[in-house]
Amino acid sequence: MIIHYPVKNHTVSHAFGFDNSTHPERGDFYSLFDNKHPGVDFPVAKGTEVFAAFPGIVVRREFHKGMGNVIGIRNGNIVALYAHLSEFAVSLGEIIDVGHLIGLSGETGDACLSPHLHFELRDISKSGLKNMVFDPPFEKECETYTDTFEYIVNNKNTQKTLKTLSSLYFGSEKYCEVIKETNGMYTNDPDTPLLDGIVITIPNYN
Repeated sequence: MIIHYPVKNHTVSHAFGFDNSTHPERGDFYSLFDNKHPGVDFPVAKGTEVFAAFPGIVVRREFHKGMGNVIGIRNGNIVALYAHLSEFAVSLGEIIDVGHLIGLSGETGDACLSPHLHFELRDISKSGLKNMVFDPPFEKECETYTDTFEYIVNNKNTQKTLKTLSSLYFGSEKYCEVIKETNGMYTNDPDTPLLDGIVITIPNYN
């Protein structure tokens, strides 16, 4: 899977991994990532069109305190986040192709000091946010991409069910049956709590 640029202007203002420890304003933005920038920032004006960097399914469409209006698109084990948007142009659970208009850039969220697009890639087959993020290989194949991945059930923060996993990884509860069939869980009710530690194979959206 090739990772394409999400905006037409490829200028980068804030590179992946940049150390913000001593920055007077950004110092506390990225504490979960040891103060390293977890994505790539493109200094585009508010209202600039933002396009899908690869085909996938919309799994996040929400307001986040730090990232503001954010869209998340998953393909296999890779999720792309498009943050600080001013407007959304896609819906949860929508399947989109590469280059599809997903929204307009903006300056929403507490971690935004000026208008820009924050683009972030996560390998969700890994555990811990700090380990998930990686430097986007623009216009190249994503070497860590896999079509499916294994999720180990963890109920520490929220009780997991097939419905919650469907919403988390497909943006919709309607993929419960797909997860059930992939894992041979034909008798499991989608609302039944899943046990900690069991391994669930998460299929792709297509």
